[in-house]
Order: sequence, then structure tokens, then C-alpha cells
Amino acid sequence: MKVFLKKDKERALLMNRHPWIFSGAVERFPDGLSSGDIAHVYSSKGEFLATAYFHTSNSLSGRVLSFSQEPVEKILKDRIERAWKMRHLWIDTNQTNCFRWINSEEDGLPGLIVDFYNGVLVVQVHTCGMEKLKPLVIDFLVDCAQPCSIYEKSNSSARLQEGLLPYEGHLLGENIEECEVLEYGIRLLVSIVEGQKTGLFLDQREMRKKVRELSKGRRVLNCFSYTGGFSLSALCGGAQHVTSVDICSKACHRNEKNTRLNGFSEENHTVLCEDVFHFFDKNALSSYEIILLDPPAFAKKRQDIPSASKGYRELNAQVFERCAPNTLVLTASCSYFIDRDLFQQLIFQAASTVGRNVQILSRHIQALDHPISLFHPEGDYLKSLLLFVE
Repeated sequence: MKVFLKKDKERALLMNRHPWIFSGAVERFPDGLSSGDIAHVYSSKGEFLATAYFHTSNSLSGRVLSFSQEPVEKILKDRIERAWKMRHLWIDTNQTNCFRWINSEEDGLPGLIVDFYNGVLVVQVHTCGMEKLKPLVIDFLVDCAQPCSIYEKSNSSARLQEGLLPYEGHLLGENIEECEVLEYGIRLLVSIVEGQKTGLFLDQREMRKKVRELSKGRRVLNCFSYTGGFSLSALCGGAQHVTSVDICSKACHRNEKNTRLNGFSEENHTVLCEDVFHFFDKNALSSYEIILLDPPAFAKKRQDIPSASKGYRELNAQVFERCAPNTLVLTASCSYFIDRDLFQQLIFQAASTVGRNVQILSRHIQALDHPISLFHPEGDYLKSLLLFVE
């Protein structure tokens, strides 16, 4: 099948190699093109531009798989193998055996996320086009990595826009609900079934390593601690004591298990199942030398930007107002709709409101398994600022 673009609408593909095609750029769709079908894309002059799959009912109607006319099977196989080799070039799997294998558009496979947890694969499929390609994808994943288990966790709101229902279930191999992994030598239990996202927030790996480097002899407060990735990093870095706060009881329970798994005790680590803002109301923050703020996304859609902005300002303002002089604060946002500039502006407003002098020491350190394509800057969603509060 062939999809033709309107005159002068080919620049995004021809010059910028952007992987998205919006419906307004399409001159016409061929008869019989169903949601998720693959078609070749041509300019108004009949020049071949790309191979993409389409969803004609959506504004974002096409997602590019390749700028060549190679068979789809070869495109998928090559993309999967290339991503696998890239991760193994830079990640020491003797020390870190959990990583993102496929990062959607950033690895040339739009709509697909695959995370590797010590031989267990967790797959997320977000689009109708990738749903149709899933059988091929699974075959190539197995051929490449020989996983002991594959679990699908496709429960994002994006599926609803594609006309797909949420789906979770075991696809292949052993039915594993929990596994143990290593991250820079730290032992972590991952709940494949019950955990948030695919189980761990792998995109913060390098920031956890940074916290490990800074924590020796210090008292650390980890807010929104989830299963304790930052907390264990601080403890392994020699923190005097860590306090973890999270509202989810299951996450707190797994945090405690991870603490024991790495040889630490309650004397080193206090885990509190509590709302972070309630914790702030009842406890002084002046005893902590490092405070970590890595909340869940406050803005899940564009309409959430005003309320999310207020939330980030209030959260950081409370910490700035109440923390002791010379405190390190690591603050982060995973909200796609809050970009880097806006996030820094919100942090500035929080500091200005409470009258504290705050310096930026460093910004987010990107994990090597979370590449961002130069041709798809929309993939750059995670922001972190390491701050010094005077």
C-alpha cells in the first residue's frame, strides 16, 4: 500500500527524519488501509520517503519503521539485534543485569518497550501497529536473548487512543512473578506483575549511582521511595542513615526486603508507608543532609500542566523552606509535558517564594540504555537537578 503526503509536507521525513506523520500532512490514504497496517510513504511527486504503520483515525496517524523499503521482518530483526548489541557494548552485565533493551522510537521501534531483568523480559506495546507486529517481535526477542520468561504489561492510556484494551499476561517460558537483579552490584527484587511500569525505574540508574557517590556519612531522606533504589544506593555508598517514604504499602514491603537482601538493618534504614506531604507536616527536615524528590508524573496529559506545575512548586518549596543550610536536594520530574525549561522555572519559583539561595550542581545523567534519537527530541522526558541549598 502507498500513502502520499501533501505538497511541501515531506520535509519532516526527507530532511528531519522525524518518525511521526500527522494526518494533516497526508494527501490521501489508500482504500482498505486498516488501523495498524504498514504502508510505503511517498511525497506528492511520487518520491519514496519511508515505511510506516498507520492509524487513520488519529491525529498522529503514522509512525516510521524505516526510511528504506526493506521487508518489515528484516527491519524488526535488525533493530532488535542492534539495540541488544549496543546495550552490551556499554553495560557490564556482571554488575548490572537489568536494562532497557528497546526504547520505542529512540531505537527505531515506535510503540514498543522491552526491559530485561536478569533473563526475564517485560514487554509493553502501546500502538495498534506494533500490536500487529507483536508475534514477529516476540520471535526475534527469543532468537536474540533466549529469555527464561516473557511477560507483557501493556496497560498505558496510549492503547485506548489506538483502540486497544489494556493487557497484562505471561507470554512465554516460566511464569515468573518476581526476580532478583543487580544494579551496579546492588541486589534488588523486582515485582514483574505488581510493580509500577515494568518493575523498576531503570531510567534513574545513573542518578542513583551519583547519590551513592555523595552519601558517605550523611543522613538521607528518600521521598517517593518506591522499592528503594535510591535508598539502597545511598546505604551502599556509606550513608549514616536513610529514611524512605512512600504511600504504597507493597512498595515499602519490597523496600524492606531489598534492605535485608543487601545486609542492612532497620538501624540503617527506616521505611515509612506514608504520604510524603503528610510526612512533611509532621517531621522536621533539618536533620537530613541529602533529600531526594523523584515523584510519579504529575502531568499525564497536556491539560494537567497547570496543576502539575503547582504541585512541583509546592513540593520543592516545602523542602527548600524547611531543610537545613548546606543541604543537597535531588529533584526530578518524569512528566513529558513539563519540559526542562519549565521544570527549572518551577524550581526557581519555589526557591524564590521561600527566599532561599539555591545553586544547580549538576543536571540529569542519562542512562546509556535510554538513548534519545536526535531526530525525535520528544523522547527526552526525564529531568533531574542536583541542587545545593545554602
